[in-house]
Amino acid sequence: MHTEAAFSSEFPSVVADDTLGPSSYQAALFHLRQGLQALCDLSPGADPAKKEEHEQLVALQKQVLQLLHIHFAPNSEEAGTQFGNVLRHHRDEAKLTQEQVADYSGLSLSYIRKLEQGSKPPSRNVLLALCSVPDLKLVPPEVTSLPAIREYGFRLAPNWYVSPTFDSLQMLHDFSQQLNGGGGSVEQTYVYMDHQSATDWIQLCNTPSYVAAFRDSMPHSAIARRLREVVGQVGLDVIALGPGDGKSEVRLVQQIREESDRPNIRFYLFDVSQPLLSSAFKHAADTFGDDPGLFVCGIQGNFHQLPRYMQLHYTPARSHRRRVYVMLGATIGNIDNEPQFFQSAFAGAAPGDLLIFDVGLVFTDSIEPAFLKQHDPVLSRPIPDGHQRWLAGPLQRYCRDMTAVSFSVLLDTKRPLAGSYGLQVMAQVKLPGQQTKEFCMWQVRRYQSSSLVQCLHDLGWEHVGQIPFTGSKARPPQGVFMFQKQLPKLKH
Repeated sequence: MHTEAAFSSEFPSVVADDTLGPSSYQAALFHLRQGLQALCDLSPGADPAKKEEHEQLVALQKQVLQLLHIHFAPNSEEAGTQFGNVLRHHRDEAKLTQEQVADYSGLSLSYIRKLEQGSKPPSRNVLLALCSVPDLKLVPPEVTSLPAIREYGFRLAPNWYVSPTFDSLQMLHDFSQQLNGGGGSVEQTYVYMDHQSATDWIQLCNTPSYVAAFRDSMPHSAIARRLREVVGQVGLDVIALGPGDGKSEVRLVQQIREESDRPNIRFYLFDVSQPLLSSAFKHAADTFGDDPGLFVCGIQGNFHQLPRYMQLHYTPARSHRRRVYVMLGATIGNIDNEPQFFQSAFAGAAPGDLLIFDVGLVFTDSIEPAFLKQHDPVLSRPIPDGHQRWLAGPLQRYCRDMTAVSFSVLLDTKRPLAGSYGLQVMAQVKLPGQQTKEFCMWQVRRYQSSSLVQCLHDLGWEHVGQIPFTGSKARPPQGVFMFQKQLPKLKH
């Protein structure tokens, strides 16, 4: 069955500001697909006659879906061709080259070529960029009346999903209880949860030094190219785990879209912090606008419990789609036990799925404390004020009787992955009567490449890509790793 035109999400829209609403075709498609899934989940039991009837019903439902697609699917190719003709005509009238249009509009030359060829329908942001070029004399009503824009405008109506088992208030209560206990290591999701922590983090990761070190240096284009080399031109479910404000993940999806002949991307933003998720979702929706090849959805939840979110693992036709789990911003380095996390969090991954993440790398194979203290800059300089402000916030808000707090960095060489080490940001909390207690508020890791590759290989993931990058001389080398889930090996 051909399903390339089926863009609908398995998540119902619970928040929508689109006034157009879905077309009759999209509504019929959605309900038929849901019905097919329910039919497939219905067990016919052991009775052979009932099994045969069940198979016939499933086959009939698939035929109905196929007929719906053949006879009633919107012709997006025709719409793309129409706009391509309009753009080419205006460009010729203005006596501009494709290179000049790309330069003036801020779009890539390859994108302009694909628009004129009709292989890519324009998004709202693309139309605005082209209309801003005076010499083209494109009139918004002229281009926004195209069938593709009218037909698919509903598809980016904001969508949001919260698991019934997810309880952020209980998590904050547990966090408060821990901070009022005797000390210990804070699970990293807690330091991003409340609104003030989220605000402090967004301010921190948008400072010039952070942007230069982690965002501008991130090889988004190279990642996207390698991804398409591995999976080809299939539909993608890009699942961004812990995206923060989502800026790096959105840039990556933009590049993935650039590498696509016919983009068919579901972009899921998955975060435990509601304010961070809101910020990331708004940024993604504003960026992609009415892009006909993209669907954006926000999911509030804990990625440590990822297998519970069965909606992400519902893929009715695996042959034409791939899931891509993405963890950027060195998020892996915040995990307490990486091998255990890889095994449990991605238990729902299917063969062919991709896992992409970036990490900080070790300077050498030596993890001798004396060597590390000499060569790792984090161990020889004070903790930046922005980090201290962000990490002190939860202690000030939830730790009763705290009179002062100071921070230091502790070296941790007893890690589950060979050759790796950790840097723990320790908070020394002062209480009345000269009492103190200590919390590990934040932690980052440095990894040995071969150890990471071996760990994931043992869990059934093939290493399919590694892209080094660096943000500054004062920071350790970094790398983006890409893995693909393999079929389980047969036992002889």
